[in-house]
Amino acid sequence: MEPEENYKQKIVFTKSVLTLVLKTFAVCSGQWLLPWYYVITCPTLIIWRIITYWQAQFQYFCLDYCYFGNLIISLILWFNPSNPELCSLLFSISNGMLYLGAFSFRNSLVFHSVDKMTSTYIHTVPLLLSFGIRWYPEETSRYWHASFPTDPLEPSWYWNVLGPLLVLVLHSALYTVLVNIILQPEEHIVTSYRYMTAKKEHKEGVWPKSSVPSICCSELDTLRVHVYPLDGILQVFLCSCFRVVCFVLVCYLEWSWVLL
Repeated sequence: MEPEENYKQKIVFTKSVLTLVLKTFAVCSGQWLLPWYYVITCPTLIIWRIITYWQAQFQYFCLDYCYFGNLIISLILWFNPSNPELCSLLFSISNGMLYLGAFSFRNSLVFHSVDKMTSTYIHTVPLLLSFGIRWYPEETSRYWHASFPTDPLEPSWYWNVLGPLLVLVLHSALYTVLVNIILQPEEHIVTSYRYMTAKKEHKEGVWPKSSVPSICCSELDTLRVHVYPLDGILQVFLCSCFRVVCFVLVCYLEWSWVLL
């Protein structure tokens, strides 16, 4: 490893550890830090992710549901954080498919990797934010521009299941139309559907050149999917059905846990 690269990794490692300490303090004692930490770091990391992924020709990954979910959360925080219904929707989005993405893409805390730490952030920090808003609304909104609801809604199928499900379906429809119909990226461009439905070569440990090109981004090497390639609308339909089933299951378990 070159000395310059080693030095950069040391800097990233130090910042990652300090950030983890800061988030621990924010969740346990300084909940007022959570919204400010989120609205400052989220746009910064996502802009960095778009730039780096665009250079590596992975820009279509930035159209995935996790970025769309973070956009919805940011809009709720800035424009109507006092609405109990929207805060309930925020809670379900953060604890539903957005958090499930951390397991789907096998996110890990690799402190010296900006890429892996960014992926972990995108999927897990909204969960910490929703925790503060749900259980410590007064402390979380102490220095925020508006107050969070101190009397949250009772769990309901509409705001905890149907509402987030509609957000997921809306994103899936927009993604399908934009990527698969309008833009139609070339074969060498990697998208989520292409990557997650590509066959994994067990012996060589590489992705077949006919479906997915050589991947240099470390984050993409963490996923292990063993599905044969599908084509067109069938591929999109099966992936969307799988996401919806996982989403309903997560929301049902989450709702049942809150009722206990």
